[in-house]
Amino acid sequence: MFFFKYFSKLPFFVLYGISDIAYFIIYRVVSYRKKVVFENLRHSFPERNKKEIEDIAKEFYKHIADLFIEFLKGYSISKNVINDRIRIVNLEVVKKYFDKNQSIIIVTGHISNWEWLLHALNLTGIPMDIVYQKLSSPLFNQLSLFIRSRFTITPLIEKQDTVRKSVERKDITRALVLGSDQSPQNWKAAYWTTFLHQDSGFFNGTEKIARKFEYPVVFSEMRRIKRGYYEIEFTEIANPIEFKNLPMGEITERFVRILEQSIHKYPSDYLWSHRRWKHKRTEEDVVRTNFKELKS
Repeated sequence: MFFFKYFSKLPFFVLYGISDIAYFIIYRVVSYRKKVVFENLRHSFPERNKKEIEDIAKEFYKHIADLFIEFLKGYSISKNVINDRIRIVNLEVVKKYFDKNQSIIIVTGHISNWEWLLHALNLTGIPMDIVYQKLSSPLFNQLSLFIRSRFTITPLIEKQDTVRKSVERKDITRALVLGSDQSPQNWKAAYWTTFLHQDSGFFNGTEKIARKFEYPVVFSEMRRIKRGYYEIEFTEIANPIEFKNLPMGEITERFVRILEQSIHKYPSDYLWSHRRWKHKRTEEDVVRTNFKELKS
């Protein structure tokens, strides 16, 4: 951990120089998950020609190299630097609910710099319950937990504990932050839809929690303005006032559609190296989400 501590204190121009070298290695030399990346891009953008796909892939590898460097920079990055490099366009979309002591759910996807997104959200002064996916490597899981929780006042919530913790903390006004584009752990209870021209299963816990506790659902789009600088913009997806008139799955569907729009606007900034579509829907899979009532 000492290495990461001192590495993170290097100035940005040095770190981005290292990132340029890393890009060359992972794209040109090692070909890190190149088959997965190109396959995902071709299936997601069938209207794009070979040259366009290659251009997106190259920019993606540059982005992923920067993302890892910026993630490690988070070990020692200051609040002032985060506030200087990340601008929240419309915090009032979220804040209006907290002024009324109303908890909400903030959903996002693995696009742009989702690691710095967590820092920026924590620095708004609004209490955040951040859900994370435990990493298989104990070292990187410990590192990730330390970096992601630097500016938070509450422990991160492991994904498998989301529902239980939501029930336990239902009387606390907060924002529950979820990366809702991750592959579901229970495929037979997934919500299935078309995402980027492909049959895709989605985690349905967000919708279950929103409906049970009547939490508004807000999408957080993070976009890269230039290297190392970002903007965050919130868009309300669903409000409890309309829940009764929405068919089951509609909240998840709205998230999928708005995330898809974001990816089309910033195609190289999505996590294409993830094996997002390794699981295919079969006739035995449940097509519609099984929304069971949560126990209070």
